[in-house]
Amino acid sequence: MKSSRYILVFLCSLALTQLATAQSSAEVENGDLGQKIDRYLQKAEANGYAGSVLVARGEKIILAKGYGLADRENKVKQTAETVFSIGSITKQFTGAAILKLEMMDKLKVTDPISKYFGDVPADKKEITLHHLLTHTAGFEGALGDDYDAIGREDFVKLALGSKLLFKPGERYEYSNVGFSLLGIIVELVSGKNYEDFLYEALFKPAGMEKTGYVRPGFVKSELAVGYRGGERWGTALDRPWRPEGPGWHLRANGGILSTVGDMYRWYLALKNDTVLSVSAKKKYLAPHVKEYADGNSYYGYGWVTQKTERGANLIWHNGGNGIYNAFMGFEPENDLVIIASSNIAGKISDNYAERIERIVAGDYKELDERALQEYAGTYRLSSGAEIEARFDENDNLLATYRAKELVGLLAASGKEVKEEVERYNQKVEEMLKAALAGDYAVLAAAWGEPLEDVKTRASAFWDGKRKELGEVRGLEVLGTLARPRNLFTYVRVDFGKSSEFFTYIWDKESGRLREMRESQNLDRQFEPRSQDEFFSPPIGTTIIFQKDEKGNVSLTIRKNGAETRATKAAA
Repeated sequence: MKSSRYILVFLCSLALTQLATAQSSAEVENGDLGQKIDRYLQKAEANGYAGSVLVARGEKIILAKGYGLADRENKVKQTAETVFSIGSITKQFTGAAILKLEMMDKLKVTDPISKYFGDVPADKKEITLHHLLTHTAGFEGALGDDYDAIGREDFVKLALGSKLLFKPGERYEYSNVGFSLLGIIVELVSGKNYEDFLYEALFKPAGMEKTGYVRPGFVKSELAVGYRGGERWGTALDRPWRPEGPGWHLRANGGILSTVGDMYRWYLALKNDTVLSVSAKKKYLAPHVKEYADGNSYYGYGWVTQKTERGANLIWHNGGNGIYNAFMGFEPENDLVIIASSNIAGKISDNYAERIERIVAGDYKELDERALQEYAGTYRLSSGAEIEARFDENDNLLATYRAKELVGLLAASGKEVKEEVERYNQKVEEMLKAALAGDYAVLAAAWGEPLEDVKTRASAFWDGKRKELGEVRGLEVLGTLARPRNLFTYVRVDFGKSSEFFTYIWDKESGRLREMRESQNLDRQFEPRSQDEFFSPPIGTTIIFQKDEKGNVSLTIRKNGAETRATKAAA
């Protein structure tokens, strides 16, 4: 009898577990609102989007589904249970871990880092945990590649030996370095591995069993594969990791793997004060420092806070590596949470989340698809320069171009300083000509890195380009554009088989080269203002489409009070 009762209890328990698993893995599309969001995301899927999305109000899930393929080659579909990299959303876990340790009286956010690290240089002795949490310590954005398997001690030595961009507390500058140092402090104070502490203090109480680096025991078939330009990039597990997870260039600042369902459980744990006390959560989500002087966003302890166009308080963060990306945001007063992932480069989760928020708010009006199809095509200026116009699933206009004369119209902000533009144009031209001739000294100085390191990296890059596209036949600097904290220098390099574009991004204050991007074309996104008018806020440029009585279509570019017209070329 006792044995029979045990078997009955066991079978009931097994049935409940199977039911819970079935419910968690099932796709959810709840009511008219769920159907509206689903229709929009199906349109996005038809336009190349692939990822997973969860939308909920409190404990009620409105939609939880996958779209597109997680693995194209093996025909694996995205689902609500597909595992993806959350990127820099990881920072909110590190911030929560620090506050959890403060709740345990093991540290204070006002502590200087010298309390945890020995031999801290004089310029860094005033850095506090609060500075690290709010990106105000002065560290650079990054000091190495995400998948360099650097160990803890070597990373601390590298970070403490690096040059600060400014005095601690002086201003905001987003830095992965600071959050990796916070992750190391979590280990030093807790006496546990970073991921183990997160699991015990945060994930386990929240019911998050599919979140982490290595503890969940992920296999590659569970993960969404990243794609760029139609080519397979792979997953995080295809990159070199240490036995306990990624190296410290990534650990604690990014790269954690999760699902939309687990991230929803994280939202509920925060909402219900499951992992943080009320006072700790208030400090966690507070708008501690303004991100940009001309913006409306503030950084907390791993979260960004700002007002939406409708006046709601939005608390959010995103993450990505240029291949895959993710977004998580919530509006406390509306009890609305949106979580989205994408494994396709250029298909940005933030954009889908913003449109979903508008659908939920009831103010999303879709443009006439037939008119947009008629506007799509190639437009030619009187000079012969061409603009390719197309529209995405969000009804944004994507204007693609290659001509130098269009850089000023479609990329310049209007805040450029002539002398500065000329100086950087000349600097980049000399730097590239020297590098292509095998002299990497100027390039190394621009990066602020050792010559041999830059030579090894750059020579391999350009040798690969020559092998793929043929010998370099020429280059042209197209212009330097100003942004709030950076300068962007555009360059076209002509190879034997085709041309490619390179964008060199410079830090305004230090003059240091921060990043290099490559592309087949130059492009600019314009937001819809009406059926016929599209606007790009960063550059203050408007494009208006017109159709005359004969059915001929043209567009007009308005910028700084001037107008430039282009007519649609015959298909």
